[in-house]
Amino acid sequence: MNKSLLYNFLLLISLIIFFSCEDILFEKDISTEVQVLIAPVNNAQFFSTGVSFNWQTVPDATNYRLQIAKPNFDNPIQFVLDTLIKTSKFTQQLPIGDYEWRVKASNSAYNTKYTSSLFSIVSDTDFQSNVVVLNTPTNNLITKTTQQNLTWQSIIGTSSYQIQVYDANNTVISDQTLTATVLNYNFLEGNYFWKVRASKGTQQTLYSARNILIDSRIPNTPALSFPENRSITTNKDVNFQWSRISITGSAEKDSIYIYTDNALTVLNQKNEAISPITTNLDLGTYYWFVKSFDLAGNISNKSTTFSFTIN
Repeated sequence: MNKSLLYNFLLLISLIIFFSCEDILFEKDISTEVQVLIAPVNNAQFFSTGVSFNWQTVPDATNYRLQIAKPNFDNPIQFVLDTLIKTSKFTQQLPIGDYEWRVKASNSAYNTKYTSSLFSIVSDTDFQSNVVVLNTPTNNLITKTTQQNLTWQSIIGTSSYQIQVYDANNTVISDQTLTATVLNYNFLEGNYFWKVRASKGTQQTLYSARNILIDSRIPNTPALSFPENRSITTNKDVNFQWSRISITGSAEKDSIYIYTDNALTVLNQKNEAISPITTNLDLGTYYWFVKSFDLAGNISNKSTTFSFTIN
């Protein structure tokens, strides 16, 4: 390895070490913080197989390590769960038995110590107290994809699941009973909510529900108005104006693109903007157009391209 390559290699290693150390220096040391568990309390007993775990958040922590062992961590027969999550709550289905759970908080550089607690699943006689945990899609999803896999976690002992889909008028448009924990559903345009409950004999859980907005229509193409095409001005503060008729659905926004060549390869600037917008430019000839986007991921056709010159 010649001296130049060696120097560059050592410089790269030094930069990696420097920035890694810098990240650690800027991370808050949470190692002395105490992770407080909220529920279940120590030695709690459950008569349903669904357990909701809750704990206090730790300032400057970015995630939490949750572990569950059967019957405890000192003499484990089984590690039931080991997961890293960002929130301070989690729901898990567990068979009848004795368990211990523990949580520690962490960030990129530091961890708290684990705090643990014991609990037992005594029976599943209180089936209706279970909570159906919905997996996908996420709540309040805005999407252009009409075909969706509606999924949820299974509940021990369930004989069937009832899943209902409602439209924006609160009208049931689908009502199905399944033994599976997934339903592939094809939505039309609009707002919906869907909900699921579990059944075991005559016992039923409460419904769990989520909202979804389906918007697969692309926004209308913007129409440029000012500065007029091939116009000439001496004012460097250029006022751009355009118009577009909004479409019902997810929120829409516009982006303006300004280039310095007619091939549209040299981008001067791109801004998310609301018409009108004033931009300061140097002397020269410019080419501009506008495209529209919505929160569902739809993109309009680009407008016609206008040019103008600042003398």
